[in-house]
Amino acid sequence: MKKQPLLYIYVAFICTIIFFSFVSCKQKTTQIDPEFARYIAAFTYGNISPDSYIEIELAQELPSVELNTEVQEKFFSFSPFIKGKTYWINSRTIRFVPEYGQLKPGKEYTAKFYLDKALKVEPKFKTFNFYFRVNEQNFSFDLLPYSPMSINDLKWNSVTGALRLANNESPEKIVGIFELKGANREAKVNVKTVSDGMYQISIDSLLRTNNAESYELTVNGNAIGAKKRENFSIQLPSLPETEFQVIDVRMISETASHIRIAFSSPLSHDQDIQGLVVPSGISNFTYQIDKNVLKIFPEAYPREEITLQIHQGLRSFENRALARDYTYQLRAESEKPQVKMGKSGNILPNSSQLVLPFSAVNLWAVDVKVIKIYQNNILYFLQSNSMNSNSNGEVRRFGRLIKKKQIRLDTDKTLDLTRWNNFSIDLAPMINEDPGAIYIVQLSMKSDYSLFNCGGITPQIPQSSSMRNFEDENISEEDEAVWDETNPYYYEPIDWAEYNWEERDDPCKSTYYMNRDRIIETTVMASNMGIIAKGGDENKILIAVTDILSTSPISGADVTVYNYQMQAIGKGKTDGQGFAEIDYKNGKPFVVTATNGKDIGYLEVKEELSLSLSNFDVSGKEIQKGLKGSVYGERGVWRPGDTIYLSFILEDRAKKLPEGHPVALEVYTPTRQFYHRQVKTNGENGFYTFQIVTDPSAPTGVWQSYVKVGGTSFYKPLRIETVKPNRLKVRLETDSIIDASKGVFSGTLTSQWLHGAPASNLKSEVEITLSRTENPFSGYNKYVFNNPLFKFETNSYKLFEGTLNASGVAGVNSRIPVAESAPGMLRGNIVSRVFETGGDMSFYAQTAYYSPYGVYAGVKTPETEASGFLETDKPIVFDVVTLDPYGKKVSRDNVEYKIYKLNWSWWWNSSEEDLGSYVNNTAVSPVANGVISTSGGSGKVKFQVDYPDWGRYLILVKDAGSGHTAGTIFYVDWASTYGRSNKTDPNGLTMLSFSTDKETYAVGETATVIIPKSSSGRALISIENGSSIIWKEWIKTSETEDTEYRFKITEEMNPNFYLFITLLQPHAQTENDLPIRLYGVRNI
Repeated sequence: MKKQPLLYIYVAFICTIIFFSFVSCKQKTTQIDPEFARYIAAFTYGNISPDSYIEIELAQELPSVELNTEVQEKFFSFSPFIKGKTYWINSRTIRFVPEYGQLKPGKEYTAKFYLDKALKVEPKFKTFNFYFRVNEQNFSFDLLPYSPMSINDLKWNSVTGALRLANNESPEKIVGIFELKGANREAKVNVKTVSDGMYQISIDSLLRTNNAESYELTVNGNAIGAKKRENFSIQLPSLPETEFQVIDVRMISETASHIRIAFSSPLSHDQDIQGLVVPSGISNFTYQIDKNVLKIFPEAYPREEITLQIHQGLRSFENRALARDYTYQLRAESEKPQVKMGKSGNILPNSSQLVLPFSAVNLWAVDVKVIKIYQNNILYFLQSNSMNSNSNGEVRRFGRLIKKKQIRLDTDKTLDLTRWNNFSIDLAPMINEDPGAIYIVQLSMKSDYSLFNCGGITPQIPQSSSMRNFEDENISEEDEAVWDETNPYYYEPIDWAEYNWEERDDPCKSTYYMNRDRIIETTVMASNMGIIAKGGDENKILIAVTDILSTSPISGADVTVYNYQMQAIGKGKTDGQGFAEIDYKNGKPFVVTATNGKDIGYLEVKEELSLSLSNFDVSGKEIQKGLKGSVYGERGVWRPGDTIYLSFILEDRAKKLPEGHPVALEVYTPTRQFYHRQVKTNGENGFYTFQIVTDPSAPTGVWQSYVKVGGTSFYKPLRIETVKPNRLKVRLETDSIIDASKGVFSGTLTSQWLHGAPASNLKSEVEITLSRTENPFSGYNKYVFNNPLFKFETNSYKLFEGTLNASGVAGVNSRIPVAESAPGMLRGNIVSRVFETGGDMSFYAQTAYYSPYGVYAGVKTPETEASGFLETDKPIVFDVVTLDPYGKKVSRDNVEYKIYKLNWSWWWNSSEEDLGSYVNNTAVSPVANGVISTSGGSGKVKFQVDYPDWGRYLILVKDAGSGHTAGTIFYVDWASTYGRSNKTDPNGLTMLSFSTDKETYAVGETATVIIPKSSSGRALISIENGSSIIWKEWIKTSETEDTEYRFKITEEMNPNFYLFITLLQPHAQTENDLPIRLYGVRNI
């Protein structure tokens, strides 16, 4: 396991005595001599994880130390003893890396650091003593009821659960804490890492027989060092079951909160759940059936207790009704106290709006702290922090607390504070607008502020007069002392004597409020200047500086470009249009500053912070310094001793390279050792050829080749392998389509030696890897046959493992693997292997389709015009087909369809929230739904979007009989006769939709661009190729109608170019709620 340094566990020395207390059986207090602060800046302390480092950070640099090389001299000693190695990781920090398993959970360690071996010090400073404690391992486990692995075979079942650990462990070790006892010994535990400390546990192959079965699951933490043991019982009713029944009901509090109802058998999809399942107080809800689980997604939960009635008319997929009615009393779990902050901008200009929005639930107050990063420290602050993310804790070195205040949330008595509400902070009286300063604003909560109901007791909100608050803006001496400590890392302190890991998620315990993750923060800057930077491959950067309040360009601003070492690598002054084109050298741009009088602006130009282009068509190959190049080989694999023939093709359209410029090839072995170098100075029409002779004893693996020219490098991996041909002929005879409904995979495996003799009695195996396939049916290329709500991970399964008979034949009969959440037809890559007695292996690979469904639904989106979208106010007709696994049309009478409108928050954050979770969210309902028939296997769904409901939509088409669903996303927009100004973006999206009058142009033609109207806005038009800006200018946009911009197509735009438009709006405008900056790109 990779080790991570825990910087937040450092502590600094201050000028008074510091006491450290550790939670243990025996409380230990250690006094640190503050005079060590002259030599030591920080050290490891407090509670650490078992995979942590132990580090000492010196107050001064030691430039002569050898970095990242094991230090032989002994700098550390520990009691109890810890085995490990020591390294200098930089000129100030020395790190001790314990061997795996050396740090024992729950142990407290005394450490000595021999300072005199690093620095010349007085005798009393020779040895520095410090202490730390290793977190004890602990776990929590939640188990869900059983579910059949396939609705086609109820005999085999599985259960899933969520495991949470205090310290990370490998999945292999976690398996050892589970012990399962029951009827089927083949049942096994699988572990999947979900996130840090979170694991998904699944147990498959639980056998359901004609008698009720019981499995006992024991979770024993001994194997991972946790002193805890829990027992769970898994009850499986008989099969066939004597009674269709409800087996579990529970409230699930997640992003999509819902009621989860589990039944003894899968539910029928051919029934209307509304009326059969009645939750009191919930008038509107959506639902989802997943085998034997019904999920109810209410639009809103009632405040009172929910009475859930499940009526006996509810039927299983075998058409068996519930034997009786069920009634459950449920209480919607109250939201835990939380604070959230919206993704707002970082710049606060000198206008009337200095408002920071946030949301909170179950709190009557929050604490706000404002930390000022001083102007002369900002560049250094940005080296280790970012304006767009939380600080890494290293704040004390650059800034200081200037304000703290309690913000009461109960001033509006009409608000229900136990639900999410929006609030805002007026930062104007809290921030002295020091031009060029950066401020970190933190929001936190205390247990005293909680309104969470604990033990049936609802906390009372105290009167304002009885509460201590921080309206007085003076900082106390105690606060000042915290910021006078010499440790650069600042975090809110944790009382380890009170901290209890098991209570970390319990809002009724103080530990919940100590979690650092529950302190939210944002970084803001006081400036009137907005900065736009565009970089290319020619060591030039274009800077545009504007006034945020008016969008007007700022002329005469001094612009400086800094590299990561904070050295100025380029300077310039903006012209009358606010542009400054700056040549730079000695490094890459890291930060850009612009100064106009007393006003200063900063812009980070790190590559990872550049504007996302993932939602625009900007595909193509990156051009390095105006040069394009590709390396080709005559084949894909070579053997040791072969001659490798490589060709390099170079395109230098800008004629940057002089005649005869050298082109060098360098080749390295798989261990990165230099092997060969060639230089060519003459290429024919940009073609350069190279020959590399390899040694017969050359190492196998992936070699690296680099072609270097003009300061750029082009890479190609070279695979050199000792290829062993098959000595056995291997064949597997099986069906071209594996029908999952049969439950059994059948085939015949045969093998014989190449000389014809049978491969008698040899060990063999057959393995299948299931993966997603986009369109398995020929003749239906424009249809979609996959369910976009299902994520499917590629999985491998062993179908056969055994021995061939004397004739070299083996019958393969195996239970078909269950493909959970299969989006449609799957591709099965089957590999058959036969092993010789000496260990060599021959294999045979083949492909078959794996069919989890008996019938497949497919949907085709109508063709669009050149605009690429369907239009509002016009009928939209989707073609639907239903096919059997062999691609033949079949008539179906019950094909359901649902159409959803996707809001922009999902579209923009789709990497964070999958489509399935979004559609099942409580707030999402279909905008259209119905049932059609597919006579002869074909049908149609008719739909229309009326103006002004533009946006992205999702259509789902489901064959109710087989359960298969297909779906696709389509885009609907207004016709060009409408304006675009009403396209408000509810979540602050920065995407700009603009259009051109044509998709393609010829040189000499005039292109027309249509930009949506804005509030007295200004647009930066930038015409770019892969490496430079061809043309740029500002234009004013209209308030009353769309703006048309025209430009001439020139030769240098050939063969394509990118039209990049940045639209700026005045900061204080209120005519729309779009962001002040929007941008869009079109590939023309």
